[in-house]
Amino acid sequence: MNAAAEALRLGPGLLLTDARAACPTLRVLPAAPEDDARALEAMALWGTRWSPRVAVDGTDGLMLDVLGCAHLWGGEAGLLATVAAAFARLGLEHRAALADRRLSARIWARFGPGGILPGPRALDPLPVDALGLDAATAASLRRLGLRTIAELRRLPRAALARRLGLALATRLDLLEGGPEGPFVPLAEPARFSARIAWPEPVATHAGIEAACAKLARDLCRALERAGQGARRLLLGLHRVDGVVARLEAGTSRPSRDPAHLFRLFRHRLDGLELGFGVELAILEAPETVELPAEQPELGAAADPGAAAVLIDRLAARLGAERVLRPEPVATHVPERAVRWCPAGVEPKPGPWTADPRRPLRLFERALPVRATALVPDGPPLRLDGPVAGRVIAASGPERILPEWWHREDEKARPRDFFRVRLEDGRELWCAREGLWGEPDPPVWRVLGSFA
Repeated sequence: MNAAAEALRLGPGLLLTDARAACPTLRVLPAAPEDDARALEAMALWGTRWSPRVAVDGTDGLMLDVLGCAHLWGGEAGLLATVAAAFARLGLEHRAALADRRLSARIWARFGPGGILPGPRALDPLPVDALGLDAATAASLRRLGLRTIAELRRLPRAALARRLGLALATRLDLLEGGPEGPFVPLAEPARFSARIAWPEPVATHAGIEAACAKLARDLCRALERAGQGARRLLLGLHRVDGVVARLEAGTSRPSRDPAHLFRLFRHRLDGLELGFGVELAILEAPETVELPAEQPELGAAADPGAAAVLIDRLAARLGAERVLRPEPVATHVPERAVRWCPAGVEPKPGPWTADPRRPLRLFERALPVRATALVPDGPPLRLDGPVAGRVIAASGPERILPEWWHREDEKARPRDFFRVRLEDGRELWCAREGLWGEPDPPVWRVLGSFA
C-alpha cells in the first residue's frame, strides 16, 4: 500500500468490486509473485553499492548489514539520505530504518516512522503485530488485551513462554540484546574484487571498456599478491535506473593476465544496453585457485597457456557449450568410450586406450546393412545397403557384451565385430548384433571407418 491508495480508503484484502467502487479508474494487473521475487533480488544486487552484505527481507523488503560502511557515506544519517535519494530517483516509495539489531530495524521500518532508532524503548508504543508473530499468537494477545510491545515487556518472560510459546519470548529477548542468528546475505562477497564509482554516470561503450580494463588490472594485482588465479569472473554494471547488467566468464586454466581477462568481456560489451548510464562497475573473482609465479623459458618454447587463452576466447564468443573436447570413459562399449565435455573444465585423469582392432572415429549413427556370410557365425562376404561392396579381407570376430548394469542395456543383444576391407579399398568396422538361434535373427550394422 502507498499513500495514494490509503487516501482512497483502499487496503489489503479488500474485494475487487469494493475497490472499484472506491476508485472507478483503478488499474488491475494479474499477480506475478515469481516476477516480484526476481525483481526484489535484482534490487538486492543493486543495493550492494552501499554494503556488500544484502539480503531479501520478506516479499517487500531488503536488509543491509552496514557495519563498517556508514562512514563511507558521511555517517549513518548520510547513508540513510543517500538511500532515500537513490530510491527517489527510481520513483519508488520506501521507508528506511537503521538500528543495531536486525529485528529492531525491521520493526522501526515497517511499523515506525523510519530513520535512526533513538533507543530500544522507542519501540514500546508500537503494536505487538510488529514482532512478526503467527496469526494465532497475535489473536491470543489481542484477547488478553495486550496491544503494544511495552505491555509485553512488563510481563514475566517465563509466563509468556508457557502461555503463548517460545517464539514470543525469543522475539522479546532479541529486542533486549539476545543473541541473533547468522546473517545470510543474498550472495557472499567475493574475496577478490575491484570497483569503480563515478560521480556522473558513464553512458558510452568506450568509457565502460576503459573502466573494465582498469578493473582487470586492479583485480590481477590483488590476485598476484595472494598467489591466486581466477577461474570464474563476474562483471556487474549498476545503471542509474536500478538495473544491474551482469556478465559472467570462465577460464579453462587459472589466469591473472589483465589483457586476457579483459578480452573475455570486451566483445560482449559492444551490444550491451547502458540505459541512462552506469554509475558503478564491480569486477569479482568468486572462484580462484592457487597459481604460483612461473619463470618463462629463455628459449623460444611454445607458451603452454596459449591453448587455454584460445579456449577462453572461443568460449566467451561462442558460448562454453559450443567449445568441447573429448574425454575418455571407462567402458568397453565403443559408443560410450568418449564423451564431450566443455573445453574450459579441468580434464579428469584417465588413460586413452588405443586398440588397433577399432577405428579412432565412429559414425554419428550406425548404418544398417545386409550381409552375406559363408557360415552363420563367420565374417561377411558381401555388404549391401548404404555401404555396399564385396569383401576381400576380414578379421574378427571380437565379441562385446552389453553392460547389463545400465538400464538402457537391459534388452541389448551381444555383438560380434569384424574389420573388413572392400574391393574399392575402404576398411570398415561392422558388427553382427544378436546370435543365431534367437527368436529375432541377427542384424548387421557398420559403425565406423578406418580410412
